[in-house]
Amino acid sequence: MAAVYALVMLGGTLPIPLYVFWAPQMGFGPFTTTLVFGVYALGTVFALMVFASLSDQVGRRPLLAAAVLAAAASTVLFLVAHDVGTLLVARFLCGLSTGVFTATATAALGELAGAEHTRRASTVAAVANMGGLGLGTVLAGLFAQYGADPTHLVFWVYLAGLAPSLLAVLVTPETVSSRQRPVLSVRRPAIPDQRSARAEFLRAATAVLAAFAVSGLFSSLVPSFLREQLHVHNVAAVGAQVGLLFLVALTAQVAAPQRWTSGRWPAPAFLIAGVVVFETGLLIRSLPTFAAGTLLAGAGIGLAFRRGIGITQRLADPRRRADLLSTYFLSVYTGTVVPTLALGLLDQAINQDVATLILAVAVVAATLACALMRPTRALT
Repeated sequence: MAAVYALVMLGGTLPIPLYVFWAPQMGFGPFTTTLVFGVYALGTVFALMVFASLSDQVGRRPLLAAAVLAAAASTVLFLVAHDVGTLLVARFLCGLSTGVFTATATAALGELAGAEHTRRASTVAAVANMGGLGLGTVLAGLFAQYGADPTHLVFWVYLAGLAPSLLAVLVTPETVSSRQRPVLSVRRPAIPDQRSARAEFLRAATAVLAAFAVSGLFSSLVPSFLREQLHVHNVAAVGAQVGLLFLVALTAQVAAPQRWTSGRWPAPAFLIAGVVVFETGLLIRSLPTFAAGTLLAGAGIGLAFRRGIGITQRLADPRRRADLLSTYFLSVYTGTVVPTLALGLLDQAINQDVATLILAVAVVAATLACALMRPTRALT
């Protein structure tokens, strides 16, 4: 399950280094690049609001199998894409697949591991998520730079990998024992009923929202920043730089001591330091400074994400586990899409450096505000 989870997440970041090829072929600029990424995130949000919690009713396997098929359909569209419209549909389907998988596979991993291994399950889920995201940009960059066909070969290889993934999902034990008739509706975000639990969950969700605003910046516009402002033209290097953010986030989740992954301040400290340093690197056109900021920001994202997954798994009602996880991942992708689209709009009206500086200030302010919130005591 963890391997398929990582593969589906990998597909979500495969297109990121390839916009440099699609843009001249299809005639679009930075705003359309942001829009295409935004459609991916909107597809993810739509899936989380409509489909992801269905697995609590009909079981994990049917939703996971459907998500793998959606990933395959998206991949086929990338292979035949010759215009922006096809690219938008492909990214939306990719987002649907990612949204269903993040909540459903995370819930399934927790149930497969058992209640006595909640921490292990949270770590595995976080590793699969971040590891897949990081490897996607690295592999796409390598295929684009050194392969025979920059925008097709990587998708053919990925499509071949999805076939055994579907089989793996179908033979995985079902973890939902009590099935219900599915009711499809736009769900309201689920939150814990108890006041102290609700406050704890909302703090974690807000922290990860701010963290993934940084992730959205990297995934949508940083490739063009690297090429145009820092003069990095090697596609493999661009993919590695973006992937570095996610891979450092993965390393932080696995290697950081428990007091860092469970504490309130380590994640905000790393994230704020990273944003300040990489923004400085962009302003002074320094690749080493930008790379140092990427390392710090990646650690902050990883710690915030890992801590939030653990809190959500602990607070979730076992009968509605995917429901609360869907709300958590809704915060993740809201943090990704809203600031990124805003940055794309600002980039059309003002200087690019000023636009990224506005986003950086907003992320720092939101992160500080969340960290300074006092825990709410449970009512007696």
